[in-house]
Amino acid sequence: MPLLTLKAQIHAAPEVEALLKEAMRSATKVYNGLLWHLREAYQKTGRVDLSRKNLNRILKKLPRAKDYYSMSVQLTREEVREAYQSFFALKKQGKTRHQAPGFRRKEYLSPLKYVQSGFKIASLTKVEGDRVTVSLGTGRKDGARQVSFRIAHRPGVRYERVRQLSIVYDKFSGRLEARLTVEVEAAPRPGEGRVALDLGETILMAAVFDDGSAYLYSGRGLKAVRRYWQKVRANLKRGSRRWREVAHREKLQVDHLLRQAALHFLRECAKRGVGEVVVGDLSGLREGLDYGEVLNQRLHAWPYRKLVETLRYKGALMGIAVREVEERQTSVTCHACGKALPSNRRHRGFYACSCGWRAQADVNGALNIYQRAFQVSPVKGSSGRVARPVVRSFRLGWHGVHEPKRGGDSSRAS
Repeated sequence: MPLLTLKAQIHAAPEVEALLKEAMRSATKVYNGLLWHLREAYQKTGRVDLSRKNLNRILKKLPRAKDYYSMSVQLTREEVREAYQSFFALKKQGKTRHQAPGFRRKEYLSPLKYVQSGFKIASLTKVEGDRVTVSLGTGRKDGARQVSFRIAHRPGVRYERVRQLSIVYDKFSGRLEARLTVEVEAAPRPGEGRVALDLGETILMAAVFDDGSAYLYSGRGLKAVRRYWQKVRANLKRGSRRWREVAHREKLQVDHLLRQAALHFLRECAKRGVGEVVVGDLSGLREGLDYGEVLNQRLHAWPYRKLVETLRYKGALMGIAVREVEERQTSVTCHACGKALPSNRRHRGFYACSCGWRAQADVNGALNIYQRAFQVSPVKGSSGRVARPVVRSFRLGWHGVHEPKRGGDSSRAS
């Protein structure tokens, strides 16, 4: 069965929320305690023992390890192991600019994670949502062993089983939220069609279908949203209540635009009988590159990972598989002759090669991703040469970018 992650709002009594937050602070203490002992050992011996046996030995010395559920404590231990393993792997590759895992802030609310056990979920009415009961530590001074609260997630998603549950703190909204990894019944596949996506900034998505047609989704609205709220936040104290309010408003607007674009695209896929979508994998795009202050800021504000997750999530509900493939060099390679030359990308997204090939640059990239994923070009002329695809452009509607007055409606139509 496909696995999906559901976001859910937590509705809990003040005393229950206080217990959850205290358990999350305990998880931070345990994380920092493990790091401290590992650093001490490294300074003395020059080595770090990341074996579970050694980490379990350290856990027995940490009193706060008894303040939350034992399985969650083990998952905190795994977070520390993975953080150090990633650090050593990067160091081995010669990437010395990466620093060793750092301590979390004292008041940081670490996620509480439950896998297979330690929690129960009971369905209530459609309006009330679900009732969740989670276990706490067995050695707490207050004697609390478990707490219960209500969660509400998006309607219309029927799941068979909850595989994982995480309780997290959303720094933008200032509220506790639940993340449920659930098994859902697989939807019927719309067809055997295939499509490739090239993700970008000005062109949010360039899609090439197996019949050679191409769709372009404008990203200008998304850029305007990010730029506007970044300017607003620049005049606010980072982390302040007002700063969090503005960041939360930006997040809601960006998420809305991404969902709007993803849903429109996936509905087009369903109409065309597409069962598989391949996306260029942009992992590591920001690492080791310095394009200057302005462009660096734009790259870090570009929510491509969120877009891929949205496509994968909504695609699974519609029976459409979404997977990533290697994207490197696809944007500068000519789809007709295969020559890779960055200078072929001309002004305003125009790609022109000396072989005579002319195409919108993002469409050219999507064609290369399609060919790399499926070992065939989606467009061939009668002569066997690559034909230029037919392109349609979409500019999705938006309710306006503005900062309303205090107490105003953030979703007022422009």
